[in-house]
Amino acid sequence: MQQAAWLFVQKGYAAVKVNEVCMAAKVSKGSLYHHFPSKDELFLSIVEEDTEKWLAEWELIRARISGIEERFYALGEHYANDFQNPLICGLEEYARSRTHTEEIHQRLSQLYDSGATACRNLLQESMDSGYLASGNLDHYVVIVCGMLEGIGRVREITAPSEGTAEVMKYYRDGVRLLLQGMRA
Repeated sequence: MQQAAWLFVQKGYAAVKVNEVCMAAKVSKGSLYHHFPSKDELFLSIVEEDTEKWLAEWELIRARISGIEERFYALGEHYANDFQNPLICGLEEYARSRTHTEEIHQRLSQLYDSGATACRNLLQESMDSGYLASGNLDHYVVIVCGMLEGIGRVREITAPSEGTAEVMKYYRDGVRLLLQGMRA
């Protein structure tokens, strides 16, 4: 999986051939297909593992922070630290590249839902505690995740040379504005 991930990051999903993965990983095609029935399965497994790692890192960060507002800022920073993750760019390319089967579409949807778990849990905690006004949790998740994911994408396009420290300022301002609006 590490060799395949490296190839997907370097070349993009569409340009990577299964034979290349086999050569890089020093495995036979039969062995690869035994574990991953398709290139789609291999790629999605890699992205799912990366998403699980991101969520586990977030849980460690969240556990160290007691205040809800501080957790929102920490979540923004966690997004900022991952905004240039090449696997996420590869996933976007993959998701838009062609029509997918219903099974693949469901996996893509589950990946989004997994990533949105951090936002969902924090928003639910915020509403339960009275820190934020109660509202439609599903709508709030889309709004907050969209904002957090969108900040990185916009800065990546408009200022590709900016590093994490510069982008972090946008995340902090975005979280501040969001919280001001949701508490009003």
